[in-house]
Amino acid sequence: MTQGNAARTLLLQESFGVLSTVSIDLPGYPFGSVTPYCTDRMCRPIIYISHIAQHTKNILADSRVSLTIVEKGESDDVQAHGRVTCIADARQVARDDDDVRERYFRYFPSAQQYEDTHDFEFFRLELVRIRFIGGFGRIFWIEPSAFMTANPFSRAEENRIIHHMNKDHSDALSRYVGGGPGEMAGIDGEGCDVLQTGRKVRLPFSAPVTNMEEARKALVEMARRPA
Repeated sequence: MTQGNAARTLLLQESFGVLSTVSIDLPGYPFGSVTPYCTDRMCRPIIYISHIAQHTKNILADSRVSLTIVEKGESDDVQAHGRVTCIADARQVARDDDDVRERYFRYFPSAQQYEDTHDFEFFRLELVRIRFIGGFGRIFWIEPSAFMTANPFSRAEENRIIHHMNKDHSDALSRYVGGGPGEMAGIDGEGCDVLQTGRKVRLPFSAPVTNMEEARKALVEMARRPA
C-alpha cells in the first residue's frame, strides 16, 4: 500500500475529525472543533457548517484550516492509532452543486433538517498537504496529487448502484455489516460505505474497481465472504 493509499484509507474509514481554524477572537491562535465530513468525487473532505458557528466565522476571515482524523481502536494508547491531518484551504461550495449536497445528506441524513435553518453552508477542503502517521516508522507528508483519486462513478452511476442495492439487495447489505439493517450511502473505486443504525461502516474492495461491471463483481464477491 502506497503512502497516499494508506492515508486515504484512514480518511475514508472515519466520519469525524477535529477542524482547526485560525481564531479571529484570539488572533494567531488555533481553534479546534469536532465536525463530521464526507468526501467529494476527488476524495476531498466536505463539511457542512453554520454561519453562526465560531469555526465558520474564522474560515470566512482566514480560509486556512486543518482537519485531523484519528483512527478508532480498542487500545487506550491513542498514540498507537493511525492519524491523518489534511492541511487545506476551505472554499465554499456553490449553492447549486447538488452532487455535493445529495452525497453529504446520504451520509448524514439527520443533517438535512438544518438545510433551511441556521444558514448552513457546504465547504470543500482544497488540500495543500497531508500528514499521515500510521505507526512506528510510518510518518510522512503526502502531496495532494498522491492522495486524491477520482471516483470512477458519475453521480448518476453511483445513484443507480445505491438505489439497486438498497431496493433489491438489503439482505446482502445486512451481511456486509454483520447482521441488522444496512443502507448503502456511497461507493467509489476502493470500497463502499454502508450506514448501520446511523454509523458508517467502510467496506474496502479486495481490488480497485473502475466501472459498473467491476463494481457488481466486487459486491457479489463481498456477499460471498464468510460471515
